[in-house]
Amino acid sequence: MNKILLKVVLSVLLLTTLNATDKFTPSSNDRLAVEYTLESTDDNTDNDFFKFTKDELESIGFYVNDPHHNVNNVYEKQVGMTSLNQLSFSSLINDNEARPLFNKDPRLGGFTPFNLVVYRKKSNNKTVITHITPEAALDVLQISDPDVKRSFVDMFKPLDTQIEKHFKVKKSYTKLHGYAKQTMMNFEIPFEEPEDIDDFFDDFQEKFESTFEHKGYIIAGFYNMKYSLNTEKDILPDYDQYVVWSLCHIPFSYTIFDGKNPMPQAAIFAPCSMYAYIKEGENKIVIGMPTLNSWAAALGITDKDKLAKINELDREIPAIIHSLGGIDTSNKNPLE
Repeated sequence: MNKILLKVVLSVLLLTTLNATDKFTPSSNDRLAVEYTLESTDDNTDNDFFKFTKDELESIGFYVNDPHHNVNNVYEKQVGMTSLNQLSFSSLINDNEARPLFNKDPRLGGFTPFNLVVYRKKSNNKTVITHITPEAALDVLQISDPDVKRSFVDMFKPLDTQIEKHFKVKKSYTKLHGYAKQTMMNFEIPFEEPEDIDDFFDDFQEKFESTFEHKGYIIAGFYNMKYSLNTEKDILPDYDQYVVWSLCHIPFSYTIFDGKNPMPQAAIFAPCSMYAYIKEGENKIVIGMPTLNSWAAALGITDKDKLAKINELDREIPAIIHSLGGIDTSNKNPLE
């Protein structure tokens, strides 16, 4: 009975953090991320992990897209110091399982690909492998379709089984503190029907990437959902285009993951996945991405410097999309 009451109370508390106008009810899930703490803590551990993400995970259908190893070395080079012995991002995607779900709810691009993180703080030298729980990701995206939720959650199970099988680990969970008032930023960019949709989108992609790069962002990854690297089959014929960019901002990431009061566990949200698609027969680009404040709420961040940087990017990213012709929209499944 106490466990049931706890779940009910948690669900009510999380719901109160959402906008009063938002009808989405988050689940009773209280786990933000799964953490695996390894017994070994050296370079051999890191090399083993990198090989594991490339070889063993491919054997169960997960592919690494634009991995970023030893990001702590980038911080040390650019900032002059780091509190980490290791921080690496491996953006994972399971084509066969994830892509068909986009035909039911395209907002899944906000966490597809998702990040498998490995980090090690200098303060304790413990190696941790972590990723967001699918339940938390679905609640940030505000996806409620039971079939989509069940399939997305099931997709992660072989991954966790393989991690536990390969490594000697202690399993635990990062607590989910709550949800931001606005968990997603959503936009539409209308356009006149072009002669060639592919040429039009190529031009848009070039302008999109150069605009963000001019503002100090890095395009840390790119994934074409219609024509992936792992299969030639177009499983999304109802979309003229569907791509996901991985956005990175070094001063922001250093402030959150490293530096003062380091929180490398927050890298489960990074790089930021921003999706953009054009539905067949529609003259608009639809764009979406989790807000940075969704990080803060979920992780319970209270550090003033971190919150200032989070609020800065939550203002700046929409401003960049607006400069490209974007119009703010609500976060809803356009297929319903």
